[in-house]
Amino acid sequence: MKKTAHGIYKNLLGDTIYNSQAAILVFFAGIAFNLSAAPAIINEEFGSSTFWAFLLYSIVDVLLTTVIFYFARKNGDALLKTTNSAAYKAVCFVAMLLLTLKGIFHFCYASSYLTHELFEGMEPSLIYLLFLLPVVYLGAKGITALSRTAEVFFPIIFIVLVLNIVFLQTKTDFARVLPVFSKEPRVLFGLFPRYGLWLGDMLPFLFIRIKDKRLPYLTIGVTGSWLFINLVVLLGVAIYGDALKTVSDLLIRIAGFNALSKDIGRTEWSNLICVLTTSILAMSFTYFGAIAACERVFDTGVPAKLAFPAGILFAVLLVPSAQTVTAFATGKFGYVMFCATVLIPLVALCLLVATRNKFPSISALLNEEYYVIKSERKTNSDEVGTLVGFKQEQTPHQVV
Repeated sequence: MKKTAHGIYKNLLGDTIYNSQAAILVFFAGIAFNLSAAPAIINEEFGSSTFWAFLLYSIVDVLLTTVIFYFARKNGDALLKTTNSAAYKAVCFVAMLLLTLKGIFHFCYASSYLTHELFEGMEPSLIYLLFLLPVVYLGAKGITALSRTAEVFFPIIFIVLVLNIVFLQTKTDFARVLPVFSKEPRVLFGLFPRYGLWLGDMLPFLFIRIKDKRLPYLTIGVTGSWLFINLVVLLGVAIYGDALKTVSDLLIRIAGFNALSKDIGRTEWSNLICVLTTSILAMSFTYFGAIAACERVFDTGVPAKLAFPAGILFAVLLVPSAQTVTAFATGKFGYVMFCATVLIPLVALCLLVATRNKFPSISALLNEEYYVIKSERKTNSDEVGTLVGFKQEQTPHQVV
């Protein structure tokens, strides 16, 4: 990749994906862990206010996702890298730490569920290794391989999930979502930031450039994903009530109420495949985000590539139980994760606005197509890779 005379790199390949691929990643990252441990833990704390607390989480997460995608669409990452912003490097360092911790916490829960709920007879270390390998491989391969893998699995997973919702057959009592405030509003709003672990799954999009197709896939993806997630939580509360706290993975349990099970037998396996696939892809996405953030701080992703799997192995092998990790993540440290998750995209957006105002010409250049000048005579390194539109730097022999 050649560097231009003005320090701007070609930014059309690398970490660029289509908006349709981004929408699929939003869906997978959204359902992977928001429909696993989150509903049960929130129900244990909030009771009949579970759905409303979860809805509040959803609103906060959608707002953060909107900020993140606005930053991505305005080429914020490219602009702040080009101007060598020290403040942006600090933001990326915090993002790297946060995404690494999220990956560790999520992996501990997922691996604990596999070892204690599904594969009790297997050696836990074997499960950890088999689960970790695809996460590390896909995350290290980059966003292109990850997004294409998600595209392959999306039709299958979407059809399975829709069928399990459409053919749901069980007793439901939607009155269980009332009263809205089983706890005082002051208590509810004071407690919900403690569960910041389940916010910010879209942070890696800060480091991705999105290329548009004709349809507004991102709007459809974000809206559809969070409507689906809240629908499943609403159904979970209506089915289980206060017993929801005992449900280790809501998405799998709901599949047990499928009317098709009368004809084809137990159907939990269908959603189990969905949960395993989305969990691997979501954690790979988090791993990619940690690596991308690390590259912006240290000009190499090696520290994050090593720290992420090493932290996971340390946690699952040396920490007594996954409950210990979950208790830590949802204790006082949960407030730290909540604040970091909210501040990272907001600070990045402020830096983008300030830098665009300070360097308007560079900001305009980033929207131009990369253009290589062809000349009969030999050109020096400063003349290769000039961007169309930067006319004040052009010499008479250049052809625009």
